[in-house]
Amino acid sequence: METPLPDITDQQFIESCVNEHNRARASVNPPASNMRYMTWDESLAVLARSWARGCLFQHNLQRKHPVLPSVGENIWAGTLSGSFNVKSAIKSWVQEVRYYNYYTSACSSPPCTHYTQVVWATTYKVGCAVIFCPNGVRDTTFSHRPGAIFVCNYATQGNYRDTRPYKEGAACSECGGEKCEDKLCHNSTRDTDIHNSWTSDWDPALHVCGVFCKSVLIIRPVALLLIFGSVYVVQRTCPNIFAYIN
Repeated sequence: METPLPDITDQQFIESCVNEHNRARASVNPPASNMRYMTWDESLAVLARSWARGCLFQHNLQRKHPVLPSVGENIWAGTLSGSFNVKSAIKSWVQEVRYYNYYTSACSSPPCTHYTQVVWATTYKVGCAVIFCPNGVRDTTFSHRPGAIFVCNYATQGNYRDTRPYKEGAACSECGGEKCEDKLCHNSTRDTDIHNSWTSDWDPALHVCGVFCKSVLIIRPVALLLIFGSVYVVQRTCPNIFAYIN
C-alpha cells in the first residue's frame, strides 16, 4: 500500500514549504540586506511533481517555467521509516550552512548548494512536490526499498558561480523601498500568484494509460466493427437501403 503523502494542492503542505523557506531566509548569518520574501508558484510545483514521479535522485536537466526565465532545484530522498515531514526535509538542506563560508563563497565539504539555493536573495518563487516510490528511489543507497522523493523548484534560480547568495547588511536595507516584514522584502506585484494551466510534456503520468484510457482503446474498435457489421447485415437483407457513414 502506498504511503499517503500530500498533493501539491494541499494547503497545509504549501504553507509548510513556504514558511520553512522563509524562516531560513530570515535567519541567515551574517544578516541579509536584500532577501526577498518567497511565495508559492503552481507551475513550479507541477514541474517538481513531474520530475519526482520518475523516482530518480538526480537533477532535472529539462527545467523550464512557462513565464519565469530560469529555474533552480533541490532534491531530498528518504525511506519513510516514519511519516514524511516537510520541515525535516528542508532542514536537511539548511543544515549545509555548517559547510558554507559566506566570505569566501565556498563549501568546505560539498554539497552546500542546497542551502545556498534556499537562501538565494533574488529567488522569490518556490513550488514543491513529494512522491511515494514503491520500488525505491533510483541512485540512492536504499533503491531496493520503498521510499519517497521531495523536489522543490525555484525561480528565478540561484547558485551562480563565484556569487554570494545575498548581500550582507541590515535587514531590508536594500529592498528598494519595498515593504519589510520579518526581515524579508515584500512586493505585492512580485508576490502575486501566477496561475497557469501548464503541464510538462515529459511528465511520466501523461504517458501511462489508465483504466478509462484502456477502456476507450478497447471499446472504440469494437464499436466500429459493430457499426460496419450492422450496415453489412442491413444491406444484405435490404439491398435497396443506402447507409452513409460520415
